[in-house]
Amino acid sequence: MENNRTAKCYGHGMCKRVAVLFVLIAASYNMSGCINTPLPDYYVLTSEPSELSGYVQLSELAIGVGPITIPETVNRPNIVTPQDSNKLEVAEYHRWSEPLRENISRVVITNLANRLGANKLYAYPWLRTEIDNIARIDVLQMTGRIGESVYLQVRWQLLTGNKPYELLDTRITEYRHPVAGGGYSSLVAAYSTAFASLSDDIARGLAQLNSVASK
Repeated sequence: MENNRTAKCYGHGMCKRVAVLFVLIAASYNMSGCINTPLPDYYVLTSEPSELSGYVQLSELAIGVGPITIPETVNRPNIVTPQDSNKLEVAEYHRWSEPLRENISRVVITNLANRLGANKLYAYPWLRTEIDNIARIDVLQMTGRIGESVYLQVRWQLLTGNKPYELLDTRITEYRHPVAGGGYSSLVAAYSTAFASLSDDIARGLAQLNSVASK
């Protein structure tokens, strides 16, 4: 009888040790998986100076920028690139540091301030009503491939700032810039250059309208 009780206790102890060992292995596996999971990288569009000169200085002009629309295919935290004409790749670990629409708005405003010497620029929706001109921006296409180029197609409109708004100019412009390197940082840098070129065109349009208006 004693031997049977000892065997039972021994078997019960083995079961406990096996169960504990299994839990430790599972926990170790889970911890290892967490440690090895890469953290996402975050990217931001930046303003760029213009290489062009000859803009009319519009320091007193109040300019409203917006509303800005972007395609829903790229309106997400993750950076999206095309795999082919019908398939997109959403980068799991490469993301925008803020909503893309807000990033574009800030970059265009900063670029226009640098090009026109303007101090009164407001992102949509602006609170003040004394706006001289409005620059509305609709991004129609925004695609890019790492190691190749980025493509930007934009419809932009210039309007009077007071209601009822009057459309002064509307254009559809395209921009293509090479991606200098082989990573997402280079891709985002090329997008920044494309939006700098867009800002050049908008600044020229505003300068021309207000130069004519001042004569």
